[in-house]
Amino acid sequence: MKRLLMLMLAISSFTISSCQEKMKKYDWIPTECAPKNYPVQIYSGYFYYGEKGSIYVPDGREVNYGWGAEGSVDIAGDQLKEAPHTLELTWISFTENKNYTGKFELDTKKIDSLLSAGYPSEIDGGKGKYDVVKVGMAPGGYVVLWLTGERNKQVEVGQFRAKPIGELDWKKVYPAMGGTFDKYINSIRSELNDTVKQQMKDHAIPMDYWAGLRKRYQWRPVIESAGQIQRIDLDYFNKERDFVFGEALKHIAFKPSAVIEEISVYWLDDKNRELRTEIKFDEQEAFAFFSKLQGNEEGQLVVHLDKEKQDATVGLKVKDNEVAFKQIKVQSFYR
Repeated sequence: MKRLLMLMLAISSFTISSCQEKMKKYDWIPTECAPKNYPVQIYSGYFYYGEKGSIYVPDGREVNYGWGAEGSVDIAGDQLKEAPHTLELTWISFTENKNYTGKFELDTKKIDSLLSAGYPSEIDGGKGKYDVVKVGMAPGGYVVLWLTGERNKQVEVGQFRAKPIGELDWKKVYPAMGGTFDKYINSIRSELNDTVKQQMKDHAIPMDYWAGLRKRYQWRPVIESAGQIQRIDLDYFNKERDFVFGEALKHIAFKPSAVIEEISVYWLDDKNRELRTEIKFDEQEAFAFFSKLQGNEEGQLVVHLDKEKQDATVGLKVKDNEVAFKQIKVQSFYR
């Protein structure tokens, strides 16, 4: 009898704990994006959360803000919501003149963990929070999901591949529309740049390009300078964004990260003035350099700051060999 009572109490405790986890809610909203010059338009998009909750992904407009960029926002539905567990999405890719659809199961545990934990920040009491779930759509039915937060923090939480489908009933979305959707499609396509038009003509749209941006390598940034480093911002080609400040600057670990697109260093010069040194990387050169890292081989992105000239050089160091980047663009600004 005693064992039965203990078992019942354990089950009861587990049920209460599960319900508490299940009920945890956050203030987040959805948004959308697509690569510049490869526009899309959403036919229907919904995130599902909790038992019966849902919120739509903003639609009704051409989307070409840029890969990983901020999209449109519609304030609707519940303010507080559980982490989403499913994404249903149907859209048209204008460059391909093709429709895609997919129902994707999300990594709810990972998303919930990030929404709950947040991240270290210099503002808001030392803790930043994610408050946007961003959907990216690219040619070939490629879908990427990011969480975005304050200070432009952005982390990838999923990637999927949608399937092509037949015609969509756009009159259902736009009841007042006369004729077909073809006139609108042709209008969008006619405004694209010559490079993309040639790709469409040659059936040479780079379908796997956006998947290639996600490749990760074991590396870390290292700042070498006599100046006092206050903070570094890291933008990656897969459109994740991170920043490091304070004591954390002394303990940057190697971790699997995408190829660097831009790094900004906030520091004090020899006259104790605050500067931001912005370093932009050439995509072709950066991918060529990082591709030399094999398997779990570790690399260091070494930024050499000149305290007096407000200039910088950058190299990728593997073991004792450091190769300098030639195509970087460096600018320094007083804050």
